[in-house]
Amino acid sequence: MKSLAIAAGLLCVLFAVTCAQEENRFAAAGVNEREVEVFFTAFQEAVAHGRKQRVAAMVSYPIDVSVASGRRVTVHNSARFVRLYDQIFDDKFKKVIASIEFKDLWAKYLGVATPNGEIWINGVAPNPKLADKYDIKITTINGPMRP
Repeated sequence: MKSLAIAAGLLCVLFAVTCAQEENRFAAAGVNEREVEVFFTAFQEAVAHGRKQRVAAMVSYPIDVSVASGRRVTVHNSARFVRLYDQIFDDKFKKVIASIEFKDLWAKYLGVATPNGEIWINGVAPNPKLADKYDIKITTINGPMRP
């Protein structure tokens, strides 16, 4: 009887954890789903309207990015990011970003990603001592799959 009660208790805990994860499908990445949705929508709008400074402010530096030539470049600050913006976000990549629906984002412990991992988003703690306080930032830009 005691083992039945323990099993029932474990099932209740498992059910509660599963329900909590369904409410926040990005729990594996340690970020809030609603915050990611607001951030990703703002990112798509900024790219669609060519707001280079706005996109640059959404990035965590340093960051490695793919440019139109296919090479990888390390960008250490927003000024350089803005200079490289048109090489990072060429027409093909802008179309890919515009076509992504929020429902298609997925997460694992490394962060939240677009369907093919073109963009990775994560919580970045501005103060490592306060790890539970974070800003949502773009942490990886792989670009679209290039031929």
